[in-house]
Amino acid sequence: MREARGSARWLLAGLLAVLVAASGSGAGVSAARADDVAVPPCSDLTVVFARGSDQELATSGGHGRMAQAYFDHVQTRLPGYSTNNYELGAREYGGYRYRAVGISAILDLYRSNIIGIMMSLIGRISRQYANSPPSESAADLLGINALGASAYRDSIIEGVGEFTIYVEDRATECPDEVFLVGGFSQGAQVIRRSLFLIGKQERDRIAHVALFSDPTLHLPEGGSPGSIVSCQRGIGGTLSPWRRGTVGCSTSNGILNLDGLTFLTIGPHTPYVPSDIESRVGSWCEGTDGVCTGSVLDLILGIHFDVETRRLHVPIHGVYTDKYFDEAADEAVSRLVETPR
Repeated sequence: MREARGSARWLLAGLLAVLVAASGSGAGVSAARADDVAVPPCSDLTVVFARGSDQELATSGGHGRMAQAYFDHVQTRLPGYSTNNYELGAREYGGYRYRAVGISAILDLYRSNIIGIMMSLIGRISRQYANSPPSESAADLLGINALGASAYRDSIIEGVGEFTIYVEDRATECPDEVFLVGGFSQGAQVIRRSLFLIGKQERDRIAHVALFSDPTLHLPEGGSPGSIVSCQRGIGGTLSPWRRGTVGCSTSNGILNLDGLTFLTIGPHTPYVPSDIESRVGSWCEGTDGVCTGSVLDLILGIHFDVETRRLHVPIHGVYTDKYFDEAADEAVSRLVETPR
C-alpha cells in the first residue's frame, strides 16, 4: 500500500510539473516527495477548507477565521459525528504547502493606472468577442508579471499538490471516513482544479464540495442569448447543477477565465468539475462580485481604498461567510447523511 501510494505521488509530481511548465513559472514550487506524513486519528468525517488570497492562517494553533467559521457551521449540524478539520496550508504534505499568495499588488496597479487598465481589458474582451486573437501577452500588456502573477500561479500549484496528497493519504489511512470540502476565492480555484487530479475513488468519498467566489467559475448557460433567456425563465435542465448564490443568468465565466487574465489560471476552465461529482458541488457567487461574475465593471467599481491599511480591497468579496455559509453547510450535511457511514 505504501509503495502504491508513493507511485501515485510521483505521478502527481509529474502532472504538476506539466502544469508548472504550462504556466511558464516554476519558482518556489517544491517537488512532491513520497515521505510518510503522520495523520490525526480517524473519524467519521474530515472537513477540508482552503482560504482565499491574502487570508492568514491562525498564528498559534487552530484555524484561520473563515476556515474556522466553515468548520463551526458544519460541526453544529452534526453532533453525532466525530470530525477532523484540516485547513489547507496548515502544514506541508508531499513537499507542498499552500500559501494563498495575494494579488493586492495587482489591485494596487488598478489604483495607479485605472484608466489604462480599463481600456486594456475592454479592448482585450472586445477582441475576444470578435474572435480576434490578442496581439500581445496579457501579462506584458497589463505589466503585472513582476507584481505577483507568477507567485499566484505557484500558490495554486502548491495548493493543488497539498490537497491532493492530503486527501489521498487520509483516504488510505481512514478507509471508512468521508470528506466535506470547501474553498474561498483562490482556495475555490485550488479545490476545483484538484478535483480533476485526485482519483475517482477519492472523489467518490467526497460527500460535498462548497466553492465561494471562484475566479474560475464557469456557467455554460451564460454563453449565448438563447441559453440566457432559458435561464431567466427558469426552464428546467438549463442551469448548471453547481449554480448557487445571486449570480445573474448572463454570467458565463469568472474574472480569471476572461481573455487577458487566463495567465493566472492553471489548467482548462471547462469542464468546470468532473461529471461524476458535479451533482455534489455548489459554487456560490454574489451577483455583484466581479471576481466570480467576470464583470470588469463590477470589479473596478467594487474596489475600495482602506485608509488604515492603505491597501485596496473588494468589500462585496467578503459577504460569503455571513450570507452563504449557513446554506452551504445545510447542503453539505444533507449530502453527507445520504452517504452510508
